[in-house]
Amino acid sequence: MILPKNDALFTLIPELGKKVQKANPDLKCLKPEYCFVVQMDKEYKEKNISIEYCEAVTDYGNETDGIEFKMIESIKVASAMHRGSYDSISNVFNFLFKWINENNYEIRDYPRLSYIDRIWNKDSENEWLTELQIPIR
Repeated sequence: MILPKNDALFTLIPELGKKVQKANPDLKCLKPEYCFVVQMDKEYKEKNISIEYCEAVTDYGNETDGIEFKMIESIKVASAMHRGSYDSISNVFNFLFKWINENNYEIRDYPRLSYIDRIWNKDSENEWLTELQIPIR
């Protein structure tokens, strides 16, 4: 999907969840819950962001309205945690890209963001926690 801005994710994903639930009333999320957003753009963008939203579920479900179910292989990633608002998240991406280059790794796929703490469980942007993951080999 295309996000007009990053914060649109938290409006669009609950709507997407309702569609999945309607088509798959018995489908459950894995425990502990795990989801991530794949950043499909070749560069960091703040508007019109192309993403793929992934959430771990217990089984394959009925595909509908652009929702698909697939097995994602286990991969190695370079990762870093970012605490706080997203104003400075590009610094963390830059750090990871530099680390990957300096340590002779190759980027294997698009970067991922795993939102651990955000508006659903924290009152302040200062408490938000996001894991940035860059698949490598």
